[in-house]
This record gives sequence, C-alpha cells and structure tokens, in this order.
Amino acid sequence: MAMSLPMALLAALVLVGINETGHMRSQDAVTQMAGGQVTRSAINTLMQSMLDAETGQRGYLLTGDETYLQPYDKAVSNVQSNLDTLRQLFLGSPEDLQEFAWLSRQVSRKLAEMELSLRLRRQGNEDAWKFVLHTDVGKEQMEAIRKHAGVLLARADAQVARGQAQVEQSLMLSRIGIATVTAIGLLAFYM
Repeated sequence: MAMSLPMALLAALVLVGINETGHMRSQDAVTQMAGGQVTRSAINTLMQSMLDAETGQRGYLLTGDETYLQPYDKAVSNVQSNLDTLRQLFLGSPEDLQEFAWLSRQVSRKLAEMELSLRLRRQGNEDAWKFVLHTDVGKEQMEAIRKHAGVLLARADAQVARGQAQVEQSLMLSRIGIATVTAIGLLAFYM
C-alpha cells in the first residue's frame, strides 16, 4: 500500500502533465494552421481581384463600354484592401514581408499599366493604348505577380503542414503517455 499510492499519484500527475502539454501544443498548432489558411485565402483573393481588374480593363479597351469599368474599379479597390490585409499578416515574418514587398511592387506596376491603357483609351489615342495592350509588359507583370504569390502560398502551405505535424506529434505524445500511465497503474495494482 505504501508503494502503490505514490505510484498511482505519480501516474496521475504524469497523465495530467502529458495531457496539458499535448493540449497546449495542439492549440499552438491549430493557431498556426489557421494563420496559414487565412494567408492562403488572402493571397487567392488578391489574385482573383487582379484577374477581375484585368478582365474589366480589357473589356473596356475592346468595347469602349463604360460598364466594364465598374468591375474594374471594384476590383482595384479590393486589391488595395487585400494588400493591406496581407501586409498585416506578414508583419511578424521578415522573410514573408520581403516577398510581399516584391509582390506589392509588381501589383502596383500592373495597376499602373492598366490605368495608363484606360487613360489612353479615354483620350481617344487608339494607337497608343493598342500598343500598350500588345506589348508583353502586362503579361510579364502578371507572371511576376503569380511567381511571388506562389512563393507566399508555398510558405503558407508549409506553415499549415508544420501545424499538422505538431498536432500529430501531440497525439503521439498523448498515446505514449496514456500507455505509460496505464503500465504504471497496472504495476501499482499488481503490487
């Protein structure tokens, strides 16, 4: 009896300690995974807004119909709010913030190129806006945007994967802890 009670108390303390450690690690992992998902969603929203802006711009350039400018204007304002959201998400990571700065520069360049084309079309300068439209500048800018967004998406995916690995480790720790406590409990019962 003198030996089994301390062993039972030790087993209970070990079980509680392992459970709390696993719980805290799992909470951290879930937070990390949620951050990765939020980042992924914000990048995808930015990319969709850029595509919407480009579609509206090209629709106006090709038709001259002002109704195409409504989705363009909405998409451009969404791009700015998306960039603000992403900037806030990357403040804690200098590496991501640097990649975001490159992405942001490319987005600004692409928006300036689209705005130039629209301004030339509104002024009736047919040759100039068609020249801008047919250069590869816009295509190159979109490819650069996709490249930088892809890097940030890969980092967000890695963040989610690290969180999943941490949850799996916590679950394994809990399994080992429960098996150990069970063995100690059985040993205490045997004694």
